[in-house]
Formats: sequence, C-alpha cells, structure tokens
Amino acid sequence: MAQRSITVASAAIEVQWDPAANLARCEVEMREAARQGADLLVLPEQALQGYLPDTLSLDLDHVGYQQEHAEPLDGPSVRHMAALASQLGLHVIFGMTERDPRSPHVLYNTAVLLGPGGLVGSYRKVHQPGDEKHVYWPGDDFPVFDTELGRIGMLICYDKCFPETTRALALRGAQILVMPTAWAYQDTVCDPATDPMVDYYTLFGRVRALENQCWFVGSNLVGSLGRLQYHGHSRIIDPLGRIVADTGPEAGLAVAEIDVTGSIGRARSRGYIAYDFLKDYIPIDAGGAISRSTVPTAALEGRWTA
Repeated sequence: MAQRSITVASAAIEVQWDPAANLARCEVEMREAARQGADLLVLPEQALQGYLPDTLSLDLDHVGYQQEHAEPLDGPSVRHMAALASQLGLHVIFGMTERDPRSPHVLYNTAVLLGPGGLVGSYRKVHQPGDEKHVYWPGDDFPVFDTELGRIGMLICYDKCFPETTRALALRGAQILVMPTAWAYQDTVCDPATDPMVDYYTLFGRVRALENQCWFVGSNLVGSLGRLQYHGHSRIIDPLGRIVADTGPEAGLAVAEIDVTGSIGRARSRGYIAYDFLKDYIPIDAGGAISRSTVPTAALEGRWTA
C-alpha cells in the first residue's frame, strides 16, 4: 500500500492498425512520462493493436487483422514494454489484444499492468459492446493488484457504464481505479463542448470515483481510426469526483501528484459529510434481497468476495 505521494500520468494518443508503430508510440509516452517523474503511466484501450473500425457492424477483415496480430502476455511487445518499464523504473498500464495460449483463436480485450519487476497482472474486459462480441471473448473476474504505488484495479471502457464493476474493485480493496478506453464522439461535428458522449464519459468517471471514494484514472484515444473519432480527455479524478488533470481533446499527458492513502482517508472520513460509502454499503441482489452478512472492514483488506 502506498504511504507516500506518487505521480500519475494518463496519455491521450492516436493509434493505427500497425502494432509496430503503436509500440513505438507507447515507448515515446513511457519515456516522456518517466521524464516528468511519473510512477504510473496509463495508456488507452487497444494501444498496441488499435481498436475496431466501429462497434455497430461486423467487419470480417478486421476480425482477421486482430487474429493475425494478437499476442500472448509473454509475447514480444509485452516483453519489450516490460524491459523498458524496468529500465525507467515505471509502472505502466496499456490495452492490447491478448491471445489465449491454450486456444490460439481465443482473443481477449486486455489491460496489462507492468512494473519495474515485470508483469504484475492483467484484466480481461467483461462487458462487451456491439461488435466486440465477434472479436473477443469476455473476461470473468475483476482482480485487484497490490503494488508499491497502492492497490490497483482495472476496468476497460464499457465496463465503466456498470456501477457493479468499480464497486467490486473497491470492495476488494482497490484504491486506484484505472480505465484504458476507446471512447469516441457520437456526432460527426466532434465538438467536445456539446457532444453527448463526452458528457457521458465525464459523468460516469466522476461518479465512479465519488461513489467508491477512490482515485479514477482514464486514458482515451484521440484522432480518427476507422469510422470513429476519439475525443481524448485522458484524466485523473480524485476520490471526491473532482478532475485534477485532463488532456482535453488533444494528444498529450495529464499528470498529477496524488496522495493515494491520505486522500482516500480524508474522502471517507470527512470529505462527504463524514460518510464512508463502503462502510455503509449493503449488498442488494437483483431480486431486491438485502444481505447484511458483509463485514465492512473486509473491504479495507480486499477480503470482500460476495
């Protein structure tokens, strides 16, 4: 658990359907984040292979592209980034198409967490919008990883629309909720001031941070890929739902120094009229049944599993 302030960077980058070029872009961002003193860098969803042409139509050519360029977690791209993370003393989270080593045709939309010591862990996207179902298999767990920076839980893009995602991570002890995403504009005008998808993106992120009283870090794409235009706004949100760093609609890094443990403690003890939402949380199942079997302190140690 982090007992000190750390520096977090969230990147807004443009990617291509060219894994070598994307890997080079990720390396540039890692070096720049390290130059700015970052302990953790977050890169977008599908930063290595590039996201789908869109989510509303089946594109068999793109299915073939993802099948051709997917890699296992011990593949050459991950090994390259792990070596660089070690060299830079950096933690980095990025999105990729993961190939299941047991069944090579099975692919996952995966977020990978690397540290200076190598692979820390990974998360496979659970909630799949639109055409992702034709490309990726869904994940089945929301793991939380202990690091020297704090306890990190990952989600990807559409997962953010479901409050159970981040609540499960928070109840398992996550302090930093990290979301690589490929979140596009809805309108062809692509005006970040009026586009509803930008507004929804902001609303979901701020609420997920506040309702769990955790840090929330989102990293989004920018620019055009396929039939989608991405709006950026890679950002860092504090445990009271306040945006403390934001790239806006342009490429770049949002960087902030954060006191992980102290700020969460303040948010849960006096930030919201002294209410600790995890302490007061009572599980309610889909049928409306209330369970009072949860011990609130379990969340402090990541022991909540219901």
